[in-house]
This record gives sequence, C-alpha cells and structure tokens, in this order.
Amino acid sequence: MSNYILKYSRDERVKYISHLDFVRLFHRTVRRTGMNFMFSNGFNPHPIMMVAQPLSVGVTSDCEYMKVGFDGDYSEQELVDTINNAFPPGYKILAAKKVEGKEIDLTKLDRAVYTVELEYEGSADIEKLLAQNELKVMKKSKSGVKESDIRPYIYSIEKISEDNGILVLKMCISVGSAYNLKPQSVIDAMEKYCDNFKGGFMNVHRNSMTIGDKEIL
Repeated sequence: MSNYILKYSRDERVKYISHLDFVRLFHRTVRRTGMNFMFSNGFNPHPIMMVAQPLSVGVTSDCEYMKVGFDGDYSEQELVDTINNAFPPGYKILAAKKVEGKEIDLTKLDRAVYTVELEYEGSADIEKLLAQNELKVMKKSKSGVKESDIRPYIYSIEKISEDNGILVLKMCISVGSAYNLKPQSVIDAMEKYCDNFKGGFMNVHRNSMTIGDKEIL
C-alpha cells in the first residue's frame, strides 16, 4: 500500500466539469486501469483521495495536485503512464511522486499564479491598483457574502498585453484555507479602483500552485 502525489492538467475540453464529477471520473479511470485504491476505515469506506484547492468550473490548469492511496506499489512513471492511458481526453497526469506520511502536505499550498485574458473597457491601471493600501470588495465565504480587503493577498500583477480591447494579466495571489482569493475578485477590485475600468468575458488559467515560492513537484 502506497501514497502518491499526482500533478495533473485540465484543458479547455473539460473545464466545465465540476469537482465532484471529476472525483467520480477519476474513480472510474482507476478502475479501468485494474489498479486498486486504498480505502478508509469505518462503516462507509471510500477511496483515499484528496484534491488540493479544487478548480472553479471554467478554469483550466497545468498544476493541479491530488494525494491518492493505492493498494499496491508502482513506479512513478508506471503510474503516470497507466492512468494517462485510461484518462479521458482533457486530463493528463504530468508527474507522480511516492510519499511517506506528510512528506508533502498539500494543505500548505498557499499561493497560485494565474493567467487571465479578458475583454475590457476603460483604463487598466495596475500601478494605481497596487498602490492602494486596501482593496475592499464583496467576497463570498462560508458565512455568506461580505466586504473583504484583498490587498494583502495580492502578491503581484503583471500586464502581459493590452490590445484591441483584450487585456492579458498574470497574477500571483493567495490560495488555500487561510485565504482563498479568486481572480474574479481581483477584477472586481479593478472595476472599483481603476478609472472607468469594466471587465467582460474572461478566460482563466492556473499556471502554478506553490508553498511560498517552492514548487512541490
């Protein structure tokens, strides 16, 4: 019996699949491979599997992580190849690492880099935005929707391009249980604090998730 950290990607073809549907899909994928999960104890045993910071519907990624327990011992490359051969198009295992205990603690992932491409009108003044001491926007939490200052959780924003009403940004922001910030909240702040800025339809891609600035795989 062995635990593995898997790094995987999700592309445009499957970006509207929900987290719960992905979990079911992964269970079916593993069954097709002939490998067996480790199961939890108790009256309702379930496969041992934990996805770190699940993606919002509509977001693509090159850096998703999950910890999975298998009732067997596999080489890391064997695991990658076997699952990829059974995965439906749109998902791909990029790397695997066998781990012991909390050698890699996925709950400690605390920042993410996103590329955001959006239609917009007005002035996308990033310097003005980042010069603010606070950026208060309405943010949804477990206790409901309330105003929150997101400025301490924006680590950087870089304007990649700005052409014909299309703005491309790269932003490094907080992720995780301590404070989970979504790119949409940053755009909400731009609409509030940048002169005449109005965001429209956008595509979001998660490039990396790290503990501090350290990649885990």
